[in-house]
Amino acid sequence: MVVLLLLCAAERGVMAGPGEGSVLEGELTCPVCLDLFREPHLLPCGHSFCLACVQRLRKRGERGRFRCPECRESLRCSGTFQKNYKLANIAEDYRRRGQPLREATPAVRCDYCPPGEQAAAVKTCLKCEVSMCAEHVKPHLERPAFREHPLTEPLGDVKERKCPEHDETSRYYCADDGVCVCTACTVEGRHAGHTVKTLKNTMKDLKESLEEQLQKADRKISRTERYLQERADAERESTRFVEEAEQQVGVLGEQLQEQLDGFLSALRECVRAHSGTGPEQQENLSRISQDRERLQEAHSGIETLLQENDPFRFLQEFHSAGKRFRRALKRPLFSPDCVCVDTEGLSESMEAKLEDFQTEVRLQVTQLIDSVCAESSAVPEDGEDGEDEEEEDEDESDAAEDSEHEEAEEEEEEEGDNRSESADDLYIPEEEEEDDEEDVSSD
Repeated sequence: MVVLLLLCAAERGVMAGPGEGSVLEGELTCPVCLDLFREPHLLPCGHSFCLACVQRLRKRGERGRFRCPECRESLRCSGTFQKNYKLANIAEDYRRRGQPLREATPAVRCDYCPPGEQAAAVKTCLKCEVSMCAEHVKPHLERPAFREHPLTEPLGDVKERKCPEHDETSRYYCADDGVCVCTACTVEGRHAGHTVKTLKNTMKDLKESLEEQLQKADRKISRTERYLQERADAERESTRFVEEAEQQVGVLGEQLQEQLDGFLSALRECVRAHSGTGPEQQENLSRISQDRERLQEAHSGIETLLQENDPFRFLQEFHSAGKRFRRALKRPLFSPDCVCVDTEGLSESMEAKLEDFQTEVRLQVTQLIDSVCAESSAVPEDGEDGEDEEEEDEDESDAAEDSEHEEAEEEEEEEGDNRSESADDLYIPEEEEEDDEEDVSSD
């Protein structure tokens, strides 16, 4: 299936957009040399590498075995590996057609290359805080000591992640001030004694909060869908009522023929005037649709934010969009009353028209009125009112919770020194430094 997708993508070639070209190029790039595949060979674990890269891995193997750079599975150096002909053909065709132009963004340079000869970086190590070119990234890919180092696409904002006061990487989050801080800030800086968490734990807590908001959005979207369905059903019932009433009026018109033409026209006007299918119903549907679109927009924004795995970028986006999500979910939904057929007004109007006609047709017209009114829309079934009350209570409860949450945030900002500390929430820098030293000594 992957090869099939690559074939389809290769057919489009350079006609693809920058985003699609980068995805295809990533699939056709060897994880070891970080260049397009050249004579790719398939290992027993299912991963492919250039023939030269496989030979280099064999030479560096110990005790006749080497590990796959992707999954770390141990493989025999003497094993025979088959050439991946399909992948080789796709990579060669991609190379022949011409690689898509890269986006016009400034390249991040390698931190290990000599000044003036710095090559473009291909990876950034978040732990070492350096960007590396294809040559200098090889130790991170091949040596077990760097196995736990997280590698990302080249980042140009590594310096932005450092504390401007202590020139250390910001690894923690001050809950009192709502900013990212370094270790020195928590020990002797302005944030000493504040409630501090690691960026990862902070992101975890905030994502749990967003998960709750996402569930709330799901519930409200389901309700708006039900409201729309109920309004659509009511509109169909009103339309059916109009059609049946007009049909009976037509039958009466055939019976009374020409002498009742004017009377029948008046009856049709009465039916339409009391059917409940006017502009008010359309306005209700429009407002419910607006609620659904607003909640779907918040739902989509929360999902996108939950997919962000970079704590620093996540916190930036959360501060700019979190309050907007809460406001969108706090806003109550529009729930209009069901517009039903006004049978009383219809009956009175028809009876008023009936008085103008000759007495010999009064019985037929009265029968028509009774028939039309009997076909009017039924009142809502028992239980629906109870559900609406429960939903209204839920809206009020949600609004109260949101209000309490906002008040709590304000109190925390004003009285940060009175917070209760717990082992899960507080971070003691000295303890983690000791843990890091133990990890280094064990390695």
